[in-house]
Amino acid sequence: MSAPARPATLPHTATRPLHCTCCGRPFVRPSTRGPAPLYCSVDCQKQMRVRTRVWSGRDDAPFGLRRAS
Repeated sequence: MSAPARPATLPHTATRPLHCTCCGRPFVRPSTRGPAPLYCSVDCQKQMRVRTRVWSGRDDAPFGLRRAS
């Protein structure tokens, strides 16, 4: 019989380094359960929430992204 191409213990995406959406640093996924995280730390999560709030309040934001007054 032929051997499997990959071991069945870990999904392929769990071994690849991910890159943080905020700072771009590579990081390893802490768990194989659930969706892949977007940020490498809690600080990056907070920073992106702040950026999103500030960007959505700008006057030159594209239609639909501006906060309701």
